[in-house]
Parts: sequence; C-alpha cells; structure tokens
Amino acid sequence: MEPDAAYLYASGLHALEGRGLVDVGSMASWSVSSNKPGYGVIALRKDSPDTYWQSDGQQPHELIIRFTKLVAIERISLFLNYYTDESYTPSKIAVFAGSGDHDLIKVLQVEFDSPMGWRHIKFTGCSKEGVLKCHVVKLVFLANHQNGKDSHVRAVKVMSMGNHIQEGGEEEVGFTSIKFLSESIIR
Repeated sequence: MEPDAAYLYASGLHALEGRGLVDVGSMASWSVSSNKPGYGVIALRKDSPDTYWQSDGQQPHELIIRFTKLVAIERISLFLNYYTDESYTPSKIAVFAGSGDHDLIKVLQVEFDSPMGWRHIKFTGCSKEGVLKCHVVKLVFLANHQNGKDSHVRAVKVMSMGNHIQEGGEEEVGFTSIKFLSESIIR
C-alpha cells in the first residue's frame, strides 16, 4: 500500500519546525540545469507534495541555490516519492558549496534507497557548529533508481537554525512564527 504523501509531507515539516529549524530557501535565487516545460523551479518551490521539478536531458542534473549573504545551513531536506516516481527518483546526490560558482567544492555525497517522504542531507560534520556556511549550494543528481534518466524532486527545503525567543528585557517582542524566523536569519 502506498503511503499517504500529503501526511508525510506535513508531518515532516512539522517535525523540522519542532527542532527549531526554518527554511531560508526564500532568501535565495534558484536555478536548475534543465527542466520539462511546466516542471521547473516554480513547481519545485511550491509547498506541495503533488508538484515537482522534472529534469530534461543527460545526467548529471543540477539544482543551484544562490544566497546574497553567507548562510549557515544545518541541513537540506528533499521530499522524494519512490512509489509514484519510480525510476525518476534520485538515488545518488553530491553536494557542492562555496562562496560562488568559481570555488565550489564537494562537501558530501549521499545515497537513497527507495525513499518515500523527507530525506535529510545533514551538515553536522562540516564545522564545529554543525552547519555548512556558504553563499552557493549545488545539488548534483548523479543517478536515479532503476537507471532512470530524468529526475523528479517534489520539494527542497534549506534549513537553518532559528532564533526562537530573543533574550533580554520584557519589552522585546519574540517573533516566533516560521515566516518571521525565516526572514530574521540573515541580516
């Protein structure tokens, strides 16, 4: 029986928020190496497990996320659905990071086996703070399940640690909503 994608999507986001993580992806410029018409970055960034980016061309496929300021990324979370996408589901992803396109270095590589739901690429070993500090992140989709050619990725969240409550006097206002926290990380 196929798992309920909508439930997995919502409960996974709730779990991330419960860890004090916020999605800073809205502060970035997103681009892909290729896409089928109607299945580009807009479909990927739509907050839904029913839409997806579909690459179009030879592997490897790339997703590039550019920030104007230095960000501290705790993890990148991808929503994948092997039960629906089968051979379109990525199985091997390399992550590159740097201050610009000119100095990207490979940070790590991950493999997924029949993923259903949120899968997390954590950067705990990248620094003593447990975060990846960079301006640019590039995800390179090296292989798919069943040797598939094009990739489907249903959602990507770039997660950073949020500041839940500001310490200080009683006059300070603690903005704790996800929207406020996502806008307060980079100053």
